[in-house]
Amino acid sequence: MDSTTNESDYSLFSIRQAARACNLSRSSLIRLEEKGLLTPARTDKKSGYRYYDNNNISRILQIQKFQGMGFSSEEIIYYYESGGKADELLAILEQKLSVLQQQIAEMRLRSHNVPDMSLSIIEIPETVCCVRKYQGALIQDKYHASYDFFHECVEKGIALAPKPFFIINERTDYLEGKLSSAPYDFYVCMPILPEQAPENAITIPACTALSLLGYGNYSRINEAYLYLGEQVRERGLTPAGYVRAIALVAPYVGKEIDQERYCSQLVLPIKDNM
Repeated sequence: MDSTTNESDYSLFSIRQAARACNLSRSSLIRLEEKGLLTPARTDKKSGYRYYDNNNISRILQIQKFQGMGFSSEEIIYYYESGGKADELLAILEQKLSVLQQQIAEMRLRSHNVPDMSLSIIEIPETVCCVRKYQGALIQDKYHASYDFFHECVEKGIALAPKPFFIINERTDYLEGKLSSAPYDFYVCMPILPEQAPENAITIPACTALSLLGYGNYSRINEAYLYLGEQVRERGLTPAGYVRAIALVAPYVGKEIDQERYCSQLVLPIKDNM
């Protein structure tokens, strides 16, 4: 359309035509309107018939593209209401990319037939959790504590998030290249839905972290800790918190899973030394 074209010279489209052009149903177009994503060019007050123009059609196609990227209705509305500022949407996509890269690394490990480890720097998103403090040093201590706390959360009706629970271990021995058998404090963290979080829920802030994904049974866990500590020293990294242990594939996600296919992750928050 050039600068001499008057938009009023064009006839409007019926909802049937608009739906066909965008490969949507009529009800889908109405839902976009109900969500605040779309306003027809004209609506007949008597009949209720909706009419659409070229701009409406282009916007619908753009909305479909944004939805395909995983943006929520609220995020898309913000984009338009802010005059097309994309910084917030970009930040959301970058966070999704970080999570996706982590998931790809995890699935790549799951596809291996031999024990393996994968090291990377990742961004950990903010997580709202129910947290309980315990003490111990053995894998069995962590397993029983996690199982009991998980059961308690379900029993209390807490809405759990579809994320693996994790343990924050108050230990630093591995950073010095040694492992102690003495019991230490650890915290079992159950991710929950933020919008339904109880009053005693704790928000664990987002952070940059050194991540070590390990594949295989738990017999190599000590080796994993020592390797993580070695990499912290070699890379000149500064820890910004205690290490988190996440059992991505473990007995609690399926008792029938072969132990050699377990997938665990050690995540150490680190400071930006730049």
